[in-house]
Amino acid sequence: MKITFLPKTKLGIWSVLLSIANLILFIIGSVLPSKAGFSGMDIVIHNPVQTMITILILVIGIISPILALIAVIKKQERSIIVFLIIPTLLANLLSVVGMILNIFFSVRF
Repeated sequence: MKITFLPKTKLGIWSVLLSIANLILFIIGSVLPSKAGFSGMDIVIHNPVQTMITILILVIGIISPILALIAVIKKQERSIIVFLIIPTLLANLLSVVGMILNIFFSVRF
């Protein structure tokens, strides 16, 4: 199977579609206004829309590279876009850890 630009398998296509949805949610989340000056659980309480968008971004950001990895390993997907999605898993996992640390262990000064 030769290397292509667009994915050929269903898992590869789903991975790309979820990555596009992730990008759209990221743009929407960065444009929406948020209430500044809060930390920890106060962020969740005072910015519910921002919180839900952030959680969706993190969940989709973890599912998409996992689907891409499964497509490459099991379905023999050889798409450049799918290969580029796989390394984002590490960044998204680090984001989840950072968000959890911020919510539960934030320090107020």
